[in-house]
Amino acid sequence: MQSPSSQLERESARPLYEQITDRLRRDLSDRNNFSEQLPTEENLMERYDVSRSTVRKAVQRLVDEGLLVRRQGKGTFLARPLPHIIHSIDRLAPFMETFKGAGTKIRTELIDFSWTSELELPAQLAAWERPLLSYQRKYESDGVAHAVVHVVLPHDIAREVNRSSIESTTVYQLLQNDLGLKLAKSEFLVSCRQPSAKLADALEISQSTFLLVLERITYTADGRPAEMTTHYLRPDIYQLSVALKDMNGGA
Repeated sequence: MQSPSSQLERESARPLYEQITDRLRRDLSDRNNFSEQLPTEENLMERYDVSRSTVRKAVQRLVDEGLLVRRQGKGTFLARPLPHIIHSIDRLAPFMETFKGAGTKIRTELIDFSWTSELELPAQLAAWERPLLSYQRKYESDGVAHAVVHVVLPHDIAREVNRSSIESTTVYQLLQNDLGLKLAKSEFLVSCRQPSAKLADALEISQSTFLLVLERITYTADGRPAEMTTHYLRPDIYQLSVALKDMNGGA
């Protein structure tokens, strides 16, 4: 990192942390090495002769702007360029199809797999047989984590499913190809939500960040709910797309 271009204006009405933010932002704009690590808090405290809380506020501003990213146990780094992903929800298709269409290279990691009777379910799934199969998969591109997908299946459908069978298989492939179910429709609910500590850690974001949350329930041809999937998506990376046809000529 470059040294500050001038001393902080300590008599100015502008807070010191904002002045530090400006200097760091200016330094970062000259860098092309996206793996470069920010100096430690101690180094920045010494450089600008300010308190730890002032340094933290300055750095947090740049994290909120997307210029810096915190990595648990490693430090704070200059952020990589973010991918831009449009996810269509007007057809029955695996989440992975979104990335194929966008030409985005994806790395996935199964971060949780368990059988549980403790999950709360919406009313339309109250009759599901327990224990439930619950698993979560993380998606990242070029080292940037951008989505966590949580899948829940009833015991009567998933009783023969094990961890290895879903390591590299989408839930739709599992239900249709492996279990022989005919899927007919999905219902979606879209909202914004702040992440849990575990989810924030997986996505390398602050718990104060709001996520785009897409909840989906998919039904078989005979009307039985077969799966519930919740997509936790970073809104600075994802957009949702829906194509509608007006069959009646109305507005």
